[in-house]
Amino acid sequence: MAKYLTKWVDYRLPTGQEFSVAVCGYSGMVRHLYLGNDPVRRMLAQHVYVEEGYCQTGAHCLALDCPLNRAEREHLLHMLDMNEDEAMDPEAAEQWGTESTLEGFLLFARKITESLPDDLKKPQNPVDEE
Repeated sequence: MAKYLTKWVDYRLPTGQEFSVAVCGYSGMVRHLYLGNDPVRRMLAQHVYVEEGYCQTGAHCLALDCPLNRAEREHLLHMLDMNEDEAMDPEAAEQWGTESTLEGFLLFARKITESLPDDLKKPQNPVDEE
């Protein structure tokens, strides 16, 4: 399988809340995100492996626009540390156009993908196996 690096990018919201996103080297899309500081998650999500149209991490990926994505709702919730989808507060729901926290996070991941620097959005070459 071809091995592609995941690049982590750190952000801070105007409220001061820190969050990080994992950008897939194969698709150039945000494949994972978390709020706060979680070095363990960074250690676990360092690569994706792709072969013949199959992505090994495609079942646990926020990049719903990727043709290799096959993530199911319960996996998306788990990735975002939620046991079940929760309703957003009314102000956030109006801003994001959804009452679903899960849908809000997915929209957020898509917007971050759109705002990534061009060099991160471009699919990367696979890295050599060691």
